[in-house]
Order: sequence, then C-alpha cells, then structure tokens
Amino acid sequence: MQEDALESLPEVNEEDLRRSFESLKEERVYTAEELLIDYSGLLDMQAEFSSYLGTVDLNLAEILKLQKGSIIDLRKPAGESVEIFINQRIIGKGEIMVYEKNLAIRVNEILDSKTVIEYFSKEK
Repeated sequence: MQEDALESLPEVNEEDLRRSFESLKEERVYTAEELLIDYSGLLDMQAEFSSYLGTVDLNLAEILKLQKGSIIDLRKPAGESVEIFINQRIIGKGEIMVYEKNLAIRVNEILDSKTVIEYFSKEK
C-alpha cells in the first residue's frame, strides 16, 4: 500500500526543488515607504504615545509627607533606556534628554516598520 502511495506522487526534478528552496530563503524585506502605500488608510489614525520613567511603591504615610520640592526616587539608574509604547504596545526604546528646556525622548531602537503596521492593523 505504501508503494502505491509513493508511485502516485508527481515526479519532481532537482532543479525545481533547488529553485523552490532558494525562493524560501529569499524573504522580501519591505521599506517603510512600500508598507505605507498598502496601509495609507492607517496614516490618519490617532495613537497614544507613552513612556514610563519608572514606578515606585509608596505607602500612605509617605504620600502624605510629600510636599513641593519632595524627591521621589524611581530607583532607575540615570541614563538607562526607557521603553516607548504606542497604544500600550512596545515599539522601541529611547533615552530621556532635555530638549529646549523640556524633557524629551531620543529614539535609540525601534521595531521594524512591518511589525509596527501589523500592530496598528490589529487595533479595534
């Protein structure tokens, strides 16, 4: 019975197999511009940008002692990177800096464009 099954398989030559495997190896990498053409309807979508400097647990007594000028230690070393979130999904990392007297985030690492667009296309 196994021999019958093997005989019914179509004959494949080695050149066709080699081409098939080569095409599997060559995964196409799309540029941001190419991806945006396909998803141009998403470009007007509003998104919430957030990043967290850190968190700390305080008991009520510590909170009641807070006053103007109090310092809250976030227990995060200076210069450590912060995560960047769009609609509560991480898309990259950056570092806190001062820009024109305001706090800002310099983007150091970001997910590839395809992954970011996939996140947004799944949003409800």
